[in-house]
Amino acid sequence: MAVDQVGYRDVVGFRTAVLERGSGDPVIFVHGNPDSADEWAPFLDRAGELGRVIAPDMPGFGRSVRPGLVDFATLKLWFRAFVDDLGVDRYRLVVHDWGSVALAAAALRPEQLEKLVVIDAVPLSAAYRWHWLARVWRLPVLGELAAYGMRRSTLKQISRLSSPRPGPMDDAFLDDTTRYLDAGMRRAILGLYRSADPGVLSAAGVALEEVRCPSLVLWGDGDPYLGTDEAYRYGAALPNSTVELVPGVGHWCFREDPGVIDRVVKFLGAG
Repeated sequence: MAVDQVGYRDVVGFRTAVLERGSGDPVIFVHGNPDSADEWAPFLDRAGELGRVIAPDMPGFGRSVRPGLVDFATLKLWFRAFVDDLGVDRYRLVVHDWGSVALAAAALRPEQLEKLVVIDAVPLSAAYRWHWLARVWRLPVLGELAAYGMRRSTLKQISRLSSPRPGPMDDAFLDDTTRYLDAGMRRAILGLYRSADPGVLSAAGVALEEVRCPSLVLWGDGDPYLGTDEAYRYGAALPNSTVELVPGVGHWCFREDPGVIDRVVKFLGAG
């Protein structure tokens, strides 16, 4: 992603990096962990079909500021302020992994949402049980050691577990997930996971029943972190939703199967 495509906004005191292309009706893409807005590059390339594509780096991630504290509540507040700062009344939203924080915020103003795509997102439900690595990150001391050990070599090995397909994720994925992985981002990862207790996730999910826009839930059927049960929970919580499982891929289904990108573009562009 070229540097000259990166803009910055001051959002409730957080210097927020934003990738943006195109014009017209806005669609906002919100990344997860350990990602940045760079994970949405294939969708930015489709701005001619999608309209105004906007992809921010959440505070603590990517090129955005490294706050002293990053937690679930702070990121919810940030996303609501980010939408206000954009000055848009209506928008489409795509979330992946921890992008569900943005969904939790957006659900409090459901009238603004025109369409929603949820891709292998952290569940807003008390029924979810953290995957093994998240459980480590949530532990004092051990979590810090695990976060410090997040390097390209270790992520390459861990990425072998992220999909049913053989081998690690490709070099482009490893480049994207380690490019901004500094001490501040490691703190943000720990703060976010440790702030999201079951009660917090459950409370955030209550508002999903008010999100009545057309919604598409896409899920890799081999996601080892967030099983397909979570896809159907999202489908049950969102009143006007369709759940589609993507066969033979894992947590980053849109990076493994280009057909997922086409599916999202078609859904967002349809009348």
